[in-house]
Amino acid sequence: MTKREEEILKIIKENPLISQQELADKFGLTRSGVAAHIFNLTKKGYIAGKGYIINEPNFVTVIGGVNIDILGLTDTTLIQQNSNPGHITFSLGGAGYNIAHNLTKLAVPNYFITVYGDDLNGQKFEEDAQKNHLAIQHSKKIPDKSTSSYLYVNDPDGTLNVGVDDMGIYDDITPDFLSERLATINTSAYCIIDTNLPEKTIDWLFDNCKVPIFVKTVSLNKSYKLQNVLSKIDTLMTTDKELAMLTNSSVTDAKTAEKSAKKLLKKGIEHIYVLMPHTGLFYIDNRNTKLIAGIPIKRVNNNGASAALTAAVVDSRLNNLGWEKTTQIAYTAALICMESAKSVNPLLSKDYLLKTVTRYLES
Repeated sequence: MTKREEEILKIIKENPLISQQELADKFGLTRSGVAAHIFNLTKKGYIAGKGYIINEPNFVTVIGGVNIDILGLTDTTLIQQNSNPGHITFSLGGAGYNIAHNLTKLAVPNYFITVYGDDLNGQKFEEDAQKNHLAIQHSKKIPDKSTSSYLYVNDPDGTLNVGVDDMGIYDDITPDFLSERLATINTSAYCIIDTNLPEKTIDWLFDNCKVPIFVKTVSLNKSYKLQNVLSKIDTLMTTDKELAMLTNSSVTDAKTAEKSAKKLLKKGIEHIYVLMPHTGLFYIDNRNTKLIAGIPIKRVNNNGASAALTAAVVDSRLNNLGWEKTTQIAYTAALICMESAKSVNPLLSKDYLLKTVTRYLES
């Protein structure tokens, strides 16, 4: 590929619907000159089809939130309404960000689509994306708004005690915002979303997205947004508490999880993963069920575990692994995340994940 072709391809990745005349104006070329470069890129296999579809095999799109996570981890059991000794950490997080970051660490090509503020935390996100090779060219910086933030306090075993989120900026992920990016979304293998998206945007996406959609729930007070689209979800990643809310039932163990999950299968969801941090991982589809019992590890932080699980499921599906192997890999990814104070464990890689599966589940 020539330098000029690299420059043109970069612009096309950022805007797959850009016209040849716009490209010509940008580079000071004739339209016929641009057409020749595009012909060469197509011939070389970098572009496929109309609308400058980028020919990247098995890439996925992730649409969701990016936050600044502020974690307070107590040294002993939390005493309510009192100062507690412990440790405070600041890091980038958010369900969508965590999924995209985990996918990148697993070498799965992906575009992360989000909104963030024109502030110091937004700058940190841009610097982090460059450092960790996250593709955020379809994301948008919103002037005069603050990047989303999430403040939470965990008990020593990693269990969430209380959290406060400031995420009003996600209202800017509108149907109009996504419609400008729909060509990219619909040429991906899968679209993964979290429930930080506004309800009307989720409804619109399920009406317009032509590829399987994976959904990760993020909290009890946001799971209601899925009520109109349950019949259209390919794969749902959730927790026992969020499953209970979605089905208006009690979920306390694998038996009640199965009973509740079957209600969602009847509505049309094809695959369901229920992460119960201390109990294990429950998987169900219309033919199979599996519970992987909880494995004793030193839990530091459960936040981010479902995102790691989601990324591992996506990677396994892209590689056509069976449901049973996928479930093992997914739960191991969640465990690896729980062992780190960060929402994405720096140790994660595909090699490390597979070695840990062997150590935890196949020994």
